[in-house]
Order: sequence, then C-alpha cells, then structure tokens
Amino acid sequence: MWFLYHNREVSYRSAMNFTVSRRQQKLYQQHNFDLRKWEALIEDGNALRKEIKAIANEYDVEWDELQEEKDEKVQQALKKERQKKEDKKKDKDDGGEDDPAPEEKKEDK
Repeated sequence: MWFLYHNREVSYRSAMNFTVSRRQQKLYQQHNFDLRKWEALIEDGNALRKEIKAIANEYDVEWDELQEEKDEKVQQALKKERQKKEDKKKDKDDGGEDDPAPEEKKEDK
C-alpha cells in the first residue's frame, strides 16, 4: 500500500532512501541548515585543497593535510577563528551592535 501511495519503485533500498531523505529534510528545516550553502562550502574547500596541492607540487613539497591539522600553530589559528565567530554570534544574539559608536571609542581611550 505504501508503495502505491508514494508511487515509488518496489525495493527496500528505494523505500529506505525515500524515508531517510524525508527525515533529513525535516531536520535541516528544523535546525535552519542551508544544504546549498554547505555544498558550496565543501566545493570551496575541495578547490582550495587542489590549489594547495598544485602549489606544493610546483615547489616539490609534499603536502599532507592531516599532518597540517595536527600542527599547534594551525590549531591555535583555527581556535581563534572559531572564537571570533562565536563572539560575533553572541553579540548578534544579545542585540548588541557590532561596532560601538565613535563617542564610546573615544571614552574608552
């Protein structure tokens, strides 16, 4: 009956894909997840990786992404970036302004 109602191919795989994709879409909407933006970010990341590898090959350097991620300097830089994003998000959530008025800047000095 389910297959007739949904007009889908009668197979376990198609039924599973249909129900899982439906559930995913509901969760994406519930959590305001932009799938197109995510896919664009993935494409950008992959393009950057290809570019880095090409540059590394030009200089006869072997680039290992996993090794780079373990580097302490890289981890600290990533931590700082995440903290900046969290601070901006908190400022927006608190209703505060991103940049204080020029009078406030002068008083702080």
